[in-house]
Amino acid sequence: MKRFSLALLGAVGAFFVLTPAQAADYRVIQWNDTKICQVVDMAGPFKPIRSNYTVLTKKSLPTFEAATKARAAVGATAKCVL
Repeated sequence: MKRFSLALLGAVGAFFVLTPAQAADYRVIQWNDTKICQVVDMAGPFKPIRSNYTVLTKKSLPTFEAATKARAAVGATAKCVL
C-alpha cells in the first residue's frame, strides 16, 4: 500500500510538472454601470461573471505591468472613474 501511494504521488507530481503553464491574457475592462476600469486576466479561472462590461483593450497583454500602463492610457479616452 505504501508503494502504491508513493507511485501515485509521483505520477500526480509528474503530471503537474510536465503540463505547460497557461499564458496570461490580461485585458482592461470597463463596467457599464459604474464606469470603473479594471485589469482582468481572462485566461485565469476567475473571469468577470456579469456581462455588463466592455473590453477596452482588444489585444491580449502579456504582463500585469503592460495592462496597467494600457489602463492608464485607455482610461483617459474611456473616461474611467477609478
